Amino acid sequence: MKGYKLDLLTLLISLFILAACNNPDEIGLDVDPTNSIGTSVDSSATVDAITVPEDKVDTRLIGEHPIGYMIDPYLGITQAAVGVSLNLPKDSLKFGTNAVLDSAVLVLRYSGNFYGDSLNTAYNFSVHQLSQKLDGTKAHNNDVAIPFNNTQVGAKTINKINLKDSIKVTQIVKGKKDTVLKVPPQIRIPISASFINTNFLNANAANFYTSKEFIDYIKGLYIKVDPPAGSSVGGVPFFDFSTGASKLELYYRNVNATIDTTYLTFTINNNLTPVLANFTQNYAGTEVEAQLNNPGTAYTRTFVQALSGVRTKITFPDLNKFKQLGNIVVNKAVLEVRAENGTTSAPFQPAPRLMLYRTDIAAQKQPMPDMSPNDIRSIGMDLFGGRFNSKTNTYSFVLTAYIQDLLIGKSKQYATYLAVVDQNVNDIGTAINPMSNIASRTVLGSGKNASRPMRLKIFYTKLNN
Repeated sequence: MKGYKLDLLTLLISLFILAACNNPDEIGLDVDPTNSIGTSVDSSATVDAITVPEDKVDTRLIGEHPIGYMIDPYLGITQAAVGVSLNLPKDSLKFGTNAVLDSAVLVLRYSGNFYGDSLNTAYNFSVHQLSQKLDGTKAHNNDVAIPFNNTQVGAKTINKINLKDSIKVTQIVKGKKDTVLKVPPQIRIPISASFINTNFLNANAANFYTSKEFIDYIKGLYIKVDPPAGSSVGGVPFFDFSTGASKLELYYRNVNATIDTTYLTFTINNNLTPVLANFTQNYAGTEVEAQLNNPGTAYTRTFVQALSGVRTKITFPDLNKFKQLGNIVVNKAVLEVRAENGTTSAPFQPAPRLMLYRTDIAAQKQPMPDMSPNDIRSIGMDLFGGRFNSKTNTYSFVLTAYIQDLLIGKSKQYATYLAVVDQNVNDIGTAINPMSNIASRTVLGSGKNASRPMRLKIFYTKLNN
């Protein structure tokens, strides 16, 4: 009992000291064992890693929506498109007599996230009508196709993805002089006059009595990006379909005794009517495909990718050797994960942040004890680590409590995963689930023969029994 209390006291003191540090990369990594009383350092623990598929995402629940096409030399092709519902401006909408269309524009408001080549790719946006309305009452995973008609009803080529600069547009003011407004960064796609005339201005008025009748009739729009030309790599921008900032704008005139222009908006708002996404990866001919098809083979690198791409499964197969040392206290344990040489250049920079989480006996995702709010030893998400260090091209994770629990038999080692996470996420429940609002990736060194292998570094104190 006396030895047990000493073990616990030593561990708690170590954790309190470590929690006072502001940077997880500074905790314990530069300790000189000769200056520490009874402290030993071991970096020989094997780290096994393999690339595995990421979980699917129910796209009804996502906040930012990807539309793009990207060709990654290591991870193949990523395609992302959306199906959107249009909201009726008001019940019993009437376009009036002798309605003549001036223009129709589909406005897509950027949400702020982008991954890929923003400058050297021509992005060919294409708009189609859905062939059936969207169902928001049941799950719609990201790999499920969204049916649409082949006829194109709108298109625009964007030569630069500009997420920061506002643009100027002419705002129609009924009965007054039109004004020029500065609006947030967005894409404005012209919509076919024949499509608007047939399906809006000249359509049966009964289709515009209520929102339900309108959606049953119009169904919605499908928006995608066609493959880039030549050697362009493309990319994936994200859009805001949750606030009504994205919309279909109609400008038309009623030619009667007087002529004036009317402006109507049919908003896209995922909080009111469904917006569903379809994003998939094609790994044909890549090393990722080889790993997914042959998981028992040893490789010198693994991969992590957002948008329900892939993650890296990690195990520590030889921790038993530490148990043979007798009664030890883990003062510090750090997992160092390194980006592979030659894979970090633009436009495919490493993901700014990764997350490490585990599963339990029921295969349910759980945070590591070192960051869990339910564990007294937790040092919090920030100190837990996972942010990319651009100077060393590494990610570091503090696993002190986790490794200690494995060594004393408090917990068992089930699957542990590395995955891409949004660099701004601060909710643990969100952080351990697949990311759908970013499209970044990282190529990681792994295996004993890798040029930059993963490394588990353990600082420990051997206690007298």
